[in-house]
Amino acid sequence: MTEKNLKPSLFNLVTSFLKIGFTAFGMAVLQQVKDLFIVKKWLSQKEVDEGIAMVQLYPGPIMYNLGIYCSYKLKGFWGSLLATLAFLLPSYLLMLGLSWIYFSYGSADWVKPLFLALEAMVVGIVLHVFLDFGARYIKNYMAATIAGISFLMLLFHLNALFIILIAVVLQILFSVLIKKEDENKNRQQELPETVSKQMPGKLSNRIIGIIATGVVFILIFILGLVTHTKNGQLLFSMFKIGAVAFGNGYTIMPLLQQTAVISHHWLTMQEFTDGIAFGQITPGPFLITSTFIGYKISGIWGSVIATFGMFFPSFFYTLIVSEIYDKIKGNIWIRRAITGIMGAFTGMLAWVLLSLGEVSLKSPLLFIWAVGSFVLVRYFKMNILWIFVIGIGAEFIVYLI
Repeated sequence: MTEKNLKPSLFNLVTSFLKIGFTAFGMAVLQQVKDLFIVKKWLSQKEVDEGIAMVQLYPGPIMYNLGIYCSYKLKGFWGSLLATLAFLLPSYLLMLGLSWIYFSYGSADWVKPLFLALEAMVVGIVLHVFLDFGARYIKNYMAATIAGISFLMLLFHLNALFIILIAVVLQILFSVLIKKEDENKNRQQELPETVSKQMPGKLSNRIIGIIATGVVFILIFILGLVTHTKNGQLLFSMFKIGAVAFGNGYTIMPLLQQTAVISHHWLTMQEFTDGIAFGQITPGPFLITSTFIGYKISGIWGSVIATFGMFFPSFFYTLIVSEIYDKIKGNIWIRRAITGIMGAFTGMLAWVLLSLGEVSLKSPLLFIWAVGSFVLVRYFKMNILWIFVIGIGAEFIVYLI
């Protein structure tokens, strides 16, 4: 018999997302989501894992979409809207402050050394997350094969969506070729944990929220086609990137460069490079670099427009897919697809870990930060916020010495 999930108040949900927003560095957010939703029993492990599988099927930053999905599942439209704003607010304000300093005083050369320890600690935390996923999903040669193929395809820079589709096809082929007699039994054991019942009133409120969000989506698209003002072009350009941007920040980077540097000449290449650096060292999704671009064009108002345009499509997509997904996830073919996606995600997580290590672990001291964060989060169960605070404080002391 499964333990009943607890339901947070709207205030607790929003303040929790605000706290995550201050320390949401890259794939380390996975551990924070686990600490928030699973440890507190707001959602089950199965529900969160299904969310991870779901959010890889459409455009947008994966961890940002996952936060929307979890909050929408708990508190509907208004809960997801407020939680999303709380999640983005810290990274927006930090990027806004860095943008003001940068465009007022010049180069960003002073930033990178101060955040070397932070990047190394993220490597340690992602290693912990990877080991957790490996233990949970790589239990047979089929899963290991899918994970290995996904890792290799990402190593050769193939599109993340293409990798997910290949993983789904492979998993379905494996499942068809190798029949499992206890499949129905396993299905009956797992489904009660994830099937959620929604009150008619709540469902109608959710639909109203989706319709209203869809109207805004269409209006932005129409506005982008007919307006030729500077802010109108900024909104529509960021909106188009957010609407089609699959994968992680590195796959989205060429779209940003094409728009901001080549097509509109809003930034120089040096400014774009520094904006990318800010996007990597600040918490939150990589696409928060849109705030930097918007600030250069129209100041604070431009930063708001660019940030809204970039992240709004993901919010809209997640609401729609969450409603559809809730109704079809019990289907045996959907369940097989989820299994394939989670195997692929584990393989891609290995590539992320390798890439982060190559970029971040460039000295023995940085290896110490990575190993230390891994030990603290895995064996001492320390909160990531405190790990980051301790690490940055120690690095600052070393920097002064």
